[in-house]
Amino acid sequence: MSRAPSTPDLAKVSQSSLIEILLVQSNPADTMITIEAFKAAGVTDGLRCIVEVEDALRYLHREGQYANVRIPDLIFIDLSQPRVSSLEVLKTIKSTEHLLHIPIVVAAGSDDRDFVRAVYKLNGNCFIRKPGELGEFVRFIRTCHEFWGRVVTLCPEDEQVAAGIASGRG
Repeated sequence: MSRAPSTPDLAKVSQSSLIEILLVQSNPADTMITIEAFKAAGVTDGLRCIVEVEDALRYLHREGQYANVRIPDLIFIDLSQPRVSSLEVLKTIKSTEHLLHIPIVVAAGSDDRDFVRAVYKLNGNCFIRKPGELGEFVRFIRTCHEFWGRVVTLCPEDEQVAAGIASGRG
């Protein structure tokens, strides 16, 4: 008689599927809540937080202080960025050759149909309406991390392209 497979321990899921996540979040309170939600979901390593979208683009292009960073496996971006529209950032990332492979999860406090359509039109991979209740938000983050970190096979970064970017040739 065969036994049903057991549910994986979240700590083991997190360790076995360590992915690099770039969180682009400008609001300090939302940043703290989002980081805590990732921690509660078992993500203790591999989470990088950038406040300004301009810095996020420098990070992704490995410019200046970000010259030696690892390109993230997943980008989690807040839709309501104050200085530069996250839709513009999404458009920039999804039109940049060496970044096309990175899935982008867009989160917002609203599920305005125009924003949702715009995110998917610009090739955003996922739109999440941030719930007002912390427990629900933690569940969303946990589900998102399990999906992108364990279920999906992410596209590896092209080493030649990465080498060109790191050396300033790309």
